[in-house]
Amino acid sequence: MADDGPKREPLDERTRQAVEFLEELHGDYSRLAELDDELRKRLLIAAGRVARPGPWAKRELMREARRRRKRDKQAADERALARTGIRATRRQAVFPTPMPALPAPLSEDERRGSEVERVIEPRNCYVCKKDFHQLHHFYDQMCPECAELNWHKRHQSADVRGRVALVTGSRVKIGYQAAIMLLRAGAEVIVTTRFPADAAARYAREADFDDWGERLSIYGLDLRHTPSVETLCRYLADHLDRLDFIINNACQTVRRPSGFYDHLMAGEKADAASRSERERALLSGYQDMRAQQREALTTSRTSAVEAAAAAGITDSAALAQLALLAEDLDRDQSLFPTGQLDADLQQVDLRGRNSWRLALDEVSAVELLEVQLVNAVAPFILNARLKQVMLRQPSRDKHIVNVSAMEGQFYRRFKTDKHPHTNMAKAALNMMTRTSAADYIKDGIHMNSVDTGWVTDEDPMEIAKRKTEVHRFHPPLDIVDGAARIVDPIFEGVNTGNHQWGLFLKDYKPTEW
Repeated sequence: MADDGPKREPLDERTRQAVEFLEELHGDYSRLAELDDELRKRLLIAAGRVARPGPWAKRELMREARRRRKRDKQAADERALARTGIRATRRQAVFPTPMPALPAPLSEDERRGSEVERVIEPRNCYVCKKDFHQLHHFYDQMCPECAELNWHKRHQSADVRGRVALVTGSRVKIGYQAAIMLLRAGAEVIVTTRFPADAAARYAREADFDDWGERLSIYGLDLRHTPSVETLCRYLADHLDRLDFIINNACQTVRRPSGFYDHLMAGEKADAASRSERERALLSGYQDMRAQQREALTTSRTSAVEAAAAAGITDSAALAQLALLAEDLDRDQSLFPTGQLDADLQQVDLRGRNSWRLALDEVSAVELLEVQLVNAVAPFILNARLKQVMLRQPSRDKHIVNVSAMEGQFYRRFKTDKHPHTNMAKAALNMMTRTSAADYIKDGIHMNSVDTGWVTDEDPMEIAKRKTEVHRFHPPLDIVDGAARIVDPIFEGVNTGNHQWGLFLKDYKPTEW
């Protein structure tokens, strides 16, 4: 469509001149006598062929006219879709954390005006699967009813002051936004990540940090190192008076080689004095824990063994640099170009193929084990070992959210033959919920699995870009929508008194396992 613009104007002008000439001849046909016989013959033959084309020419004209009408409709629809909030946000160089205040109610005139935005070709709703024409001001792939519900949930909060939450994998994306939502709702939040210094810098930059910063603690933890997960559980059991919510958000979907994390290492190794006061405060508990573990290395053999079992805590970032596969030795700047970050301020990954595209016989044993450890084993241990901490307070409105995905669903009509290891891990996580929710509810702990929704295109960057350009594909949700889904069992339960349990939740509703 972009190439038609420059060509159409000259063609229009030439056609206009030809039409005017033919109209003049129609008024005075005798003027044709002024032309020589050969030129007059060419004119009449050409005019006749245009006026009475053959059947094949007619078909080609109709096909091209249909193609042009379709392209014009698509272009008009794309312009309307580009004006939606989710598309506008996606075009920003860095994804902004939304501020907590609800937007002011729309006036009647504004509401009527917003409802005018429509698409010509019907779109299929991501949630309910119905066709729709009317666009929501923010969502580009939901019917008005589903979009309004998601918009409300996106801004939902609850009064969880005095409550304590543990959220794993909260340095970036969904986990980060979920932690922010809980902090703004009044909770004390414990965040785990392999890169605690980077996480601290991110949280410290938030505009409303002073409102909740003192209720946030950040701990380094590599969930691939199971003894470290056990160590953190013991530490929390020794230091917490209560624990109300566990969100097992951390997951490994696409394995990144160690070179992907190179740019983070300088910050993780930096001296504490080089960090801001805010960052030091967020990391103070973690630094005390590291100091205790390292001191234990010099006291006794038993303590040294225990300290070695905490390597995933004391050296969480360094473990990400261990070369477990040949790809971990690769430092090709063409794959991980220095200084190029995406909208989540993560390293750009230019590999042409990643584990999202791997079949069973292509997945390495290392990646298979890592995915199971992060997605299934670590949540199992956290849920099991921290139950005693959750029972220290008598309240019966506690929650465990096991962050899952539709890849782990058995009752699904279509499933690709790719990434079976990820599918296995999420299916295992779902089975833990399905099995143990009935046990934990006896103590007032509501356990659910939650699908975050389609937030990210996990394909390699070049393939994802091509899908957008050729097929006009965009993920229907963003990371805030994903975060809203995983905190919803907590917020909805607190706000309504209806605490769900034992469910696999998709788009805020129960779905099949």
